[in-house]
Amino acid sequence: MFSAERYLARIGLDAQIGPPSVDLLAALQLAHLIRVPFENLHAFHHRGVRTDVEWSYAKVVEQQRGGWCFELNGAFGALLRRLGFAVDYASCRVWEADLADWGPRHDHLGLIVHADGARWFVDVGFGDCCIHPLLVESGERVAVPRAARLDLGGAAFTLTELMSAGSAGSAPAPSEWEPQLHVALQPVSMPVFERRSTFLQTQPGLSWTEKAFATRALDATGSRVTLRMDVLRSRDGTGAWTESAVSSSEEWSSLLMQHFGIDDGNVR
Repeated sequence: MFSAERYLARIGLDAQIGPPSVDLLAALQLAHLIRVPFENLHAFHHRGVRTDVEWSYAKVVEQQRGGWCFELNGAFGALLRRLGFAVDYASCRVWEADLADWGPRHDHLGLIVHADGARWFVDVGFGDCCIHPLLVESGERVAVPRAARLDLGGAAFTLTELMSAGSAGSAPAPSEWEPQLHVALQPVSMPVFERRSTFLQTQPGLSWTEKAFATRALDATGSRVTLRMDVLRSRDGTGAWTESAVSSSEEWSSLLMQHFGIDDGNVR
């Protein structure tokens, strides 16, 4: 059974946190990004992933796990509703740089939250994404970990971020605006994502089932840790990434527990 109190404890917040506001929304989003990792271990180990909130809540709160967008934003949206926020689930298309085009509908789940008389885009399931709510109006935003720009047109908007071309340990490189998401503003329900979720965890050749990873924010400055199958990456604030090789499955499991509190043996 869904418990807002247990969910708040999972993300390290007191149950008595006040009425809905943008400030509260920002605090909840940051706490979630720090405590709940974005990870694909269920998909990678072919354990099966569902999109219903009951499944996601149990995994995130009771099992102390993370997940991908359908789980994380699905559960977080339900928590926000129970705290008094008006929340719409939003269908997003993800920019596919190799094709220079947007991916299919329902490829990503985001949240539109109504607070303080405005709409805000919130996302706790897109990896190294903005760690605070973004006002749904056209214009550039000073954001963390990088500047963001929204272009609102009709019933949708595009989210673009100022991405650095530098690699881990290299000198800073010129930054360029790169598309990230195309977000439809028409509210949808969770079942519309089921078909895409099934495709992403069953279609051969996709990274979701071939490359295990986990990542989470560390603080409000943009610091982050990311574990992939062969490398551990970390960033202090919005500075350059540092990397260290992961040389064995035993080291991988140890790092997964150390940085994400996940026992890999219980996931397989």
